[in-house]
Amino acid sequence: MLEKIAIWFLLFMLYSFAGWLMEVCISLINHKKFVNRGFLVGPICPIYGTGAVLISLLLNQAESPLAIFCVALVGGAVLEYSASFIMEKLFRVRWWDYSEKSVNINGRICMSSVLSFGLAGILIVEVTTPFFYNLFDSLYSPLLLLAAGILFAWLVCDILLSLWLILGVRVTVGATQPDATEEISRRVQKVLAGNNNKVKKKLNNRLEKAFPNKQPSQRHHTNMQEKSK
Repeated sequence: MLEKIAIWFLLFMLYSFAGWLMEVCISLINHKKFVNRGFLVGPICPIYGTGAVLISLLLNQAESPLAIFCVALVGGAVLEYSASFIMEKLFRVRWWDYSEKSVNINGRICMSSVLSFGLAGILIVEVTTPFFYNLFDSLYSPLLLLAAGILFAWLVCDILLSLWLILGVRVTVGATQPDATEEISRRVQKVLAGNNNKVKKKLNNRLEKAFPNKQPSQRHHTNMQEKSK
């Protein structure tokens, strides 16, 4: 039982890394530069790992590619919309916004993204999950558990560090606005100003690179003007 949990956790981490790598490649193509996207400090995007594992568990007995496509499309759309909504409510900022896409719902999901979820679902259920599950299952049990334990400890530390950074620079309450990331970058600098700790500086740089340069929220700009008077 413990070995199976370890295998599924390793699959989660694998897909989370693959999702982060895809985001980096897309940013590289669109912006012609490396942008380290994602909520966490490390090179993973858990939303991809969560979606891939859930689809694999729910559809591992499905025989119809069309059924896999439809369930993955709907499930991916619900997961992405929910994640966007919850993260915006918690941190008052969006990590992605599809408002410029022709077909979207509140800028949280768009047609191109949900279609890619459906296609990726077929690949995941039919090809990658069976392959990597068997690969991890063939590993020496103590080695498998050790690898899963190390990665789990690293993930927990990463989450705690990321939350510490984000909560320390969260956007002004009520200033919810798509991609209000310039405001976050300024607050990161303010929190870490005068601190010579190299680790914190590296984390600061990681967070700033995770957000493209956008305009700060209007409310925050107004509040800063009032304070300066």
